[in-house]
Amino acid sequence: MAGESAERIARQQRERAERLMRSAQMYERGAIGERATGEILDVLRQEGWAVFHDVKWPGRPRANIDHVVVGPPGVYVIDSKNWAGRIEIDNNAFRSNGRKHDKTVASAGDAALAVAGLLSAPAAATTRSVLCFVRDEPVAGWCYDVMFCSTANLREMLLTRPTALTPDQVRAAGIELDIRFRDAVSRPVMRPPAVPVAARQPGRGLAAGSVVGLPRPRAPRRKRSAATGLLGLAVSVGLTLVAINQLPNLADRIGDNLAGTLTPTTATSYESCEALRKDYPKGVGTAAAVARMKRTKGRPVADSTAYAANSALDTDRDGLACERGQKAR
Repeated sequence: MAGESAERIARQQRERAERLMRSAQMYERGAIGERATGEILDVLRQEGWAVFHDVKWPGRPRANIDHVVVGPPGVYVIDSKNWAGRIEIDNNAFRSNGRKHDKTVASAGDAALAVAGLLSAPAAATTRSVLCFVRDEPVAGWCYDVMFCSTANLREMLLTRPTALTPDQVRAAGIELDIRFRDAVSRPVMRPPAVPVAARQPGRGLAAGSVVGLPRPRAPRRKRSAATGLLGLAVSVGLTLVAINQLPNLADRIGDNLAGTLTPTTATSYESCEALRKDYPKGVGTAAAVARMKRTKGRPVADSTAYAANSALDTDRDGLACERGQKAR
């Protein structure tokens, strides 16, 4: 039939355009939700909180985390959801319009674990995940170790949590995360090395000494049934939910171990760099700030507790207090 091929292509293009439009609308709705949540969190800066928006997900180059805040109650990793419909949290199960969303809960827990891995003790042990829904009515509940709220009661739920960090520890954790997040943005993308085509025979369209990218070998595909795929997905989600449930215990153990091996239980607050350098001749800093220094000699001591107690002496806000080259205060 005349025009059948062109008609088929037109239909395919139209369907593709409709899918792209739906995807664009979904991202636009998500952006509106993130801005609404971000405006509420930004106010917390006036109360001494550190606030971060749209940061790289540690270990996942193509993923991002909506918000991270650090305050007296600890570190909270917040995922904004601009979803319509009914929200239900009951018996460690989260449903939206009657549909269960275990993967959403598992993803929130994964984000908190990733951020906790960037922090030193004691802030690492306080890291929790939050799902915040953009709506006028309050939402409150817990699913495993994930806190649920809405933009209507987000600020209230954060401010009423028990105190876990001192002001100095809040400041130190905020600086440590700032360093880590900026490192993630500035880190270059690794590309496969180029290799000379030494064995290529002449007459194949490439000049002698030409260089091409190293090809990536393709793993052979194995067919698997739909039942096998669903079983694997169920096992993966189940394991992640178990990990979320154990997050407080695991984080507490990590924090206790780090606190016992890397930092003393108490720290002295010095009035000046001159006084601090009597005990720390090369200065003191967070583990993240010390690790990112290019030089290996003359590094400050990596002691997050001591740094937190003396962060006021860090005049250039680089996570290092009274290091060599910093003007004594």
